[in-house]
Amino acid sequence: MTKQRCVLIIGAILLAAAMTGAATGQVQRLAAPAADKPEIVVEPVQELTVLQLMQKGGPVMFPLYLCSIIMVAFAIERAINLRRKKILPRAVVDKLNQAIRQEGGPLDTSALLNEFKDQDNPLARIVTTGLRRAGRPLAEVEKAIEDTGEKEADLLRRNCRVLSLMATIAPLLGLLGTVTGMVRAFMTVAARQEALGRTELLAAGIYEALVTTVVGLVIAIPSIVLYHFYVDRVHRLVGEIDSITTKLVEAMPSDRQDG
Repeated sequence: MTKQRCVLIIGAILLAAAMTGAATGQVQRLAAPAADKPEIVVEPVQELTVLQLMQKGGPVMFPLYLCSIIMVAFAIERAINLRRKKILPRAVVDKLNQAIRQEGGPLDTSALLNEFKDQDNPLARIVTTGLRRAGRPLAEVEKAIEDTGEKEADLLRRNCRVLSLMATIAPLLGLLGTVTGMVRAFMTVAARQEALGRTELLAAGIYEALVTTVVGLVIAIPSIVLYHFYVDRVHRLVGEIDSITTKLVEAMPSDRQDG
């Protein structure tokens, strides 16, 4: 029994040594660089400016440039034309409030009409529509003011729709540029035999293609934010106009006729 145990122990030691040597040799062979393959040299990443990066987006960048110009132009236009003093001039509001609050007699619609008929702002146009129908049935006056108010509100919202359109088109153009860029990248890799196994060639084409998606989102995000901001401003201005015109109609007791 003692001899057999010794033989088994010695055999186990020899087998473990052989397996260790084989594994070590395998690791060494895997770690050793192949003689017939060149050594891989990692080059530093080239830093690109924003302009250089955008130039790599391909032809789809040109409609994206156009979308960005349109977005900026209409954002500035809305900021100028939706100013409170342009929609609700302080002089007009004060004059209407003064006329509505006056006591001792009916509202002088003729004097207000002569004062507001030549003014070019939404509030004056809506008020003028109602004042021109003074003496007619109340329902007719209210309907005229309501129709004119809807037209003016639509005019105020019209150019806001351009921002919504840019927010929809820009991401789609970015996606289109990404798809076409990836198609070009795969075609380039497939056409070059030396590109087989070289993922850096495919990665370069893909990152260039993704530039259009980034630019599309950069245009779309501020466009949708500006759209909702200006639409909310229009709603608030229209609400104030509606409040003023309602008080004006209530201050015309002589016009409250059932026809």
